[in-house]
Amino acid sequence: MPNIFLKPAVSVIVPVYRVDKYLTECLESIVNQTLTNIEIIIVDEGDDDRCRKIIDYYQSIDCRIVAPHKKNGGYGASCNLGISMAKGEFIAIVESDDVLAPNMYEELYDLAIETGADVVKGPYYEYFSNGTLRDCSYRRKLKTSVPQKKCFSAVDYGEILEIHASLWAAIYRTSYMREKNIRFIQAKGGAYVDVGFRIDTLTNTNKIVWYDKPFYLYRVDAEGSTTNNFRLAPMIKRSEVHQAHKDQQFNEYFYPFLIKDEYLNTIGWLKNIKCSEEEIREISTNLQKLPIETIKKSPVLTGNQKNEIFACRKDPEGFLIKMNRYRRLKRAYADFDKFINFFGSQSVRYSFFCLAVIFLLASLNISEEGGFITSLTGIILGLVFIFSLCARVVQKLLSRAKEKIVNVYFQN
Repeated sequence: MPNIFLKPAVSVIVPVYRVDKYLTECLESIVNQTLTNIEIIIVDEGDDDRCRKIIDYYQSIDCRIVAPHKKNGGYGASCNLGISMAKGEFIAIVESDDVLAPNMYEELYDLAIETGADVVKGPYYEYFSNGTLRDCSYRRKLKTSVPQKKCFSAVDYGEILEIHASLWAAIYRTSYMREKNIRFIQAKGGAYVDVGFRIDTLTNTNKIVWYDKPFYLYRVDAEGSTTNNFRLAPMIKRSEVHQAHKDQQFNEYFYPFLIKDEYLNTIGWLKNIKCSEEEIREISTNLQKLPIETIKKSPVLTGNQKNEIFACRKDPEGFLIKMNRYRRLKRAYADFDKFINFFGSQSVRYSFFCLAVIFLLASLNISEEGGFITSLTGIILGLVFIFSLCARVVQKLLSRAKEKIVNVYFQN
């Protein structure tokens, strides 16, 4: 049992809101950490629901758990309450539908003490409810682009700002957080409130440590999660990001990397979702706050992404028309792709070949008129068989052509 009189090494903050389906698995992974000297602050919305009963049970059996049942007004406010209550040397945040490896905090804490870091951050696994784990998309890149297990700053290694916020795959020194007054913005919902926190924690210190070992299992298919319910409007109104444009140092060192996040969470989504004229004008206004050179010199944007940003800045309504057309073309291509996949499958090709042979052979033993029809049927099936052989090649050629069309489309 942990010594309750020791100062906690890590205060783990768990904001909870209607996740009873996953909450037990989450809390089990926290209370069973190999680093036992932790404080667990579970902040719910004060509702008398099944989550409340689960929290009360764990609080009754584990003296490390503190559970203020309080109406807070969303994810950011809940995290802020936890930060203000934290007694630990470091702070960590866990989303209540996710799961931790049992040695997560022991290893991160030991590395933080060894290096003197203010922030120790690592990759994570995308976690599916069927048990499948998948490496996060940026792990391979950061393995070679930032120092490993030693302190650095985002000024020298801006690549750390390019990645998913993943604020829960890290621990933060409590004294650093309080000295810099780092907090979440308090807005309803969790769709974007972590962005400002991510920026503040990584741009106010030269003691960031990257540890290339995933401990955190980030559930990507949870019911009702923001991952599966993207909303454009909150992303457009991320004031803490857009106000930072006014800072010259921020634009010089940080925004060339952060701009990828701005792109992906605004105009990058317009290829998949609808956008109103008012929203596209707001996006354009935000992009116009950025110096042109910041966009041009960004090392993380592709040429096509830069073209899209400039097109949206210059003519938002025209850009929206192009995006609407692109979505229609994308749907048409997806339908054609299904058609090609059907005819290109091995079983379908084999079936058409066999039918063609059967009809052609049958035509030899049928009267002249019937033989002609049967023979014609066999020839048609044979042509379909040949088409199915070519289907995969056609599919690859169309895929390449689609990328070229997109590149040219947004240059004009």
